[in-house]
Amino acid sequence: MSFISLQFTCFVIVSLILYYLVPKKWQWVILLLAGYYFYFCTGIKNIAYILITTATTYLSAIYIGNSVRSQSEYLKQNKEMLSRDEKKLYKQQMKKKQKLVLFLCIFVNLSILLFFKYANMTIAYLNLFRLHFMHRTDFIGFLDIFLPLGISFYTFQTIGYLADVYYGKYEPERNFFRYALFVSFFPQMIQGPISRFKDLAGELYRERSFEFDRIKSGFYRVMWGLFKKLVIADRLSAYVSVSMEQRQQYPGLYLLFTIFFYSMQIYGDFSGGIDIALGVSELFGIRITENFERPFFSKDIAEYWRRWHITLGTWFRDYIFYPLSINKGILNLGKAVRIKISDPLGKRVPLYLPMIIVWITTGMWHGAESKYVVWGLLNCLFIILGTEFKPVEEKLIRRFKINEGSFFLKLFRVIKTFWLMAFLRVFDIAPDTKAGFETIGLVFRSWKEFNINNIFEQLNLPIEEFTVAIIAIIIMFIMDLIQRKGSLRERIFRLSTPVQWVILSSLIFAVTVFGSYGMGYDAKQFIYLQF
Repeated sequence: MSFISLQFTCFVIVSLILYYLVPKKWQWVILLLAGYYFYFCTGIKNIAYILITTATTYLSAIYIGNSVRSQSEYLKQNKEMLSRDEKKLYKQQMKKKQKLVLFLCIFVNLSILLFFKYANMTIAYLNLFRLHFMHRTDFIGFLDIFLPLGISFYTFQTIGYLADVYYGKYEPERNFFRYALFVSFFPQMIQGPISRFKDLAGELYRERSFEFDRIKSGFYRVMWGLFKKLVIADRLSAYVSVSMEQRQQYPGLYLLFTIFFYSMQIYGDFSGGIDIALGVSELFGIRITENFERPFFSKDIAEYWRRWHITLGTWFRDYIFYPLSINKGILNLGKAVRIKISDPLGKRVPLYLPMIIVWITTGMWHGAESKYVVWGLLNCLFIILGTEFKPVEEKLIRRFKINEGSFFLKLFRVIKTFWLMAFLRVFDIAPDTKAGFETIGLVFRSWKEFNINNIFEQLNLPIEEFTVAIIAIIIMFIMDLIQRKGSLRERIFRLSTPVQWVILSSLIFAVTVFGSYGMGYDAKQFIYLQF
């Protein structure tokens, strides 16, 4: 069931009516039933996987929580009888059991995720090995599998919950059905965000009354998401696809437009989908975590990734980077490097080695092909270079007496970051790693042969479509700029009611008239569904 379909619209309306009609203490039950119905519509087999993840993480968290509680009670009751060493040994034994349960549960759920994401890729590499090294052509057949909806998001979300329980950040949820709602909350099922239990649980279980202003605010957010998805992202997708297919024939500025338009497409598609998710959630009075914070206004790549897909970045930081940075093995490696090779290099090992692992993992999360690992490592490389050359940049700024707060310096950094990230995005749309580097090289060829009419006539973006896309992109950037000073919707709601309705009607008109639709007015699937 796509976010952008009549079926989903009817589903949300029916869910809202039931949600506000039932006794308030049962509102969370309506959300749970809605979540499972939504997931049922994607295929009945998929329910088995989300139930396995829900049950295993729930039971593991309960075990860890009970273990911590019994440990505390045992130590309290035997405080006078146990020596200091006995207490320490007992704690170590209990922690070992808790860690075993944690790792077993994570292993089971990651195995399910890895199977769906990488089984066929593994078969492809095995076939290549058999062909080149064993000279066998009896290839292993590919499995007839597809990625269950939202499996990456709910797997990461539940692993985060389990880790938080293990580290004692909060008690486990003991009501299985309430926990199941946390896992299956339908607005965030398609492409996130990846919520933390402490943030989402209180929102899900709170009782709410119907408030028209909240409905209006959520509807605004949904329409803005539809604007970015339908008017910008889906409109540009045809040009991006055709241009990449014909990149040898149309290099230079044509590909520069492709790189720019793909950046707009992926942002409009992903952030638009998140806007829809947050807007639908707000209709039910539930606020979920923001996932974007004007990333195109970032002044370096590290800042860019703190503003783009925020919940994924913070998940990798909290559950992979931080644990690795204090891992004894990595700390000992850093110490050895300091002694045997170089003190400055050794100090960087606990920072940069976990960062490299995180970016390899991030690349693999985005796709099974090697191009995504290359993309991740290139991001990591530029972040490290930015960190290492920061002192040099600061010296140059002082040497040439440049004002650090200068508008032009900030603008230069924003433009530099935007285009660097845009070029790295080429690996998203290139067939493979080699084609990605080839495409980047082709951008710098044959600029004199550029004829804008070829964009309109040969590359699937007629002048009318081109004009609408450019105007919509400008509007999107203006809105992002305005958002720097706070929520635009809150400022709109301070205007008179007629003005509010004019703005909303204009947005509905723009989406309805200028939205890009396929056969039967169906929208294209969200790009991040493949992740």
